[in-house]
Amino acid sequence: MVVDRRLDNILRILLQPGQADPNSADASRVYASAATVLATLTNPLNVSLLSTQILISPAIWENFDGLKAGLRVFGVFQSATLGKIENQDSISILSVEEWINAIVRGPITMFPGGNICYCWGEAFCRAVNLSVETNETNELEADTLSLILSHAMQSLSRKAKEVINYDALLPVVIKSIYYSREGFQSGYFLSTIDHDIMNIEGKLAWPSKSNSFLELQNRSGRPMFAAMSGLARLAAASIRHAQEPAVLHAFLESLLNFSHILTAQWKMNGLSEIPMSEEANLVDEDSLKATIPVVWQILKSILFASTLILQELMSRVAESPALCDSENGPMIASKVLHVLRGFYFITSRLGPNAFSSYNFVYFAAIDILSSYPPQAEEFVKGIVPTEAGSIPKKLPDRILDLFFLNTVEHFSLSISQSVNEEIVIPATSPYLAGGLEASLHAHFEAAHSVMLSIISSPSSAELGSRILPFYIESAFEAFPTSLSARQFRLAFGTIIRECSPPQPISKLQPHLTDVILEILCDRAARASTEPLPNLVDEGAVGLSEKDVCILALIDGLPSMQVNAMERWLEPTAELLDMVENPGSKLRIRERFWDVLSSELDVERAEVAVKWWTMGGREKVLFGKEKPEGVEGIRSML
Repeated sequence: MVVDRRLDNILRILLQPGQADPNSADASRVYASAATVLATLTNPLNVSLLSTQILISPAIWENFDGLKAGLRVFGVFQSATLGKIENQDSISILSVEEWINAIVRGPITMFPGGNICYCWGEAFCRAVNLSVETNETNELEADTLSLILSHAMQSLSRKAKEVINYDALLPVVIKSIYYSREGFQSGYFLSTIDHDIMNIEGKLAWPSKSNSFLELQNRSGRPMFAAMSGLARLAAASIRHAQEPAVLHAFLESLLNFSHILTAQWKMNGLSEIPMSEEANLVDEDSLKATIPVVWQILKSILFASTLILQELMSRVAESPALCDSENGPMIASKVLHVLRGFYFITSRLGPNAFSSYNFVYFAAIDILSSYPPQAEEFVKGIVPTEAGSIPKKLPDRILDLFFLNTVEHFSLSISQSVNEEIVIPATSPYLAGGLEASLHAHFEAAHSVMLSIISSPSSAELGSRILPFYIESAFEAFPTSLSARQFRLAFGTIIRECSPPQPISKLQPHLTDVILEILCDRAARASTEPLPNLVDEGAVGLSEKDVCILALIDGLPSMQVNAMERWLEPTAELLDMVENPGSKLRIRERFWDVLSSELDVERAEVAVKWWTMGGREKVLFGKEKPEGVEGIRSML
């Protein structure tokens, strides 16, 4: 009788709108009472009745915060189930299995075909299908379904999961994550920030008591945000099991549209013009500690969730011949890269190698698209900087330029010489000059990598031979003030290799290698012997400009034609003898030995051994000095 009275009471409460508003003080008692009564009912009809009323109750659902209500309803069934299991004994009138069947039977009879008996997991999944297949799912229903299913997936059996219509589920989940008011809200939350940004004593300030920050803080603590990783995994599972390629293309279009909106909203935000390296000087302390970290945490959440979903997509494409064919593969890869471009203002803050999942998505898309040159060229043309030939003034545009530079480097082998010449080089050239401001150093490094990739491209050999003089001059002008020792050595190692047989450039200009080496030797002879600053390259601490030039020459020996290498062994040893610093001389000597002893092929090694035994050893170890012993050289010498 006590239970019956408690059932009557809770049913009356559930029929009164607003009684279980999750924001009211009495709400917790309503949910707790519902869970307690549900766990103690022994009549299966009453169990079905109460479970049904909880799911349609005006007291729960007719309020302005239905998503919190949905999460609490989930908690009611979870708590009731745990309570039933804990209080189960051998004389229970209703077993746990019978009780669960009664719970499922109530709601399932509300739908067409609900009289068919399924296991509770399958029943739940069929209820999900009934919701997502109607094409009339409202925002609250979609958000609640996505949130609850993300919690329930790990408890469902494989057989139950097979029931789910993932083609219909995927757009519902994606809409909830990216476009609903409870999710990322199409990125429009960024636009409200700019209204509250002010200038205080010459520094940008976003007060912690501003409406935009309080709203953002509240948003970051809401159910969808708290469960974002689970929602992303649910979306990934939907991609894994989706049957129709059109569903995957629609998902990418939706995500691409979101990334465009997010980028546009960020550009209108005053925070977008502050380089991370200058934040301490341009932003007030309260904003740095209290407000700005919150917005960046939300933006990182967007990037991480999207990367997790795209990782599953690219894995599926790589494994499926149907998705990797000429119709689907390049289109999917291109859209993925466009999405990553839209998120690059977030990625660039974290660093390109911040997490492996991003690198997998990025390079998998590049690998696929590189296999289709026409589509690769179309993609490159689509991301070319809007102000090609000059450095844009606005930071968001500079960040997009950096994405272009870092990405186009990987397409130099796939795209035609005309695209490299007419599109890539003009967009790259402004960033090749030394002396750029500190915030553009990443652009500078990327631009040099792009030029080297073009020089290394067989399809652009004629262009490479024409731009080499310009690039060599740029490299010499930038080193050592901007171009690091590591980059300088890499650049000349690459140039020597590409100008030597059997590379195409060597056929166009057979004597180019010797010309470049003469220039390098002349620079080494005149270069400064002062130690390089630590800021340029930590790996070159203690080395001078002269030392690095000699090391660059040594690095190129394995790539030279045999006759050229034989000619340049002697001048290299003479340059080594000109080094006055004992520590630097020892490092260069050891590098010389490493190349001669372990980095040459058989033909070149024979030449090196002959030179070494016919006076080369003495020139490397002692130079013009008398052989009185050398400390630090390996005993094998």
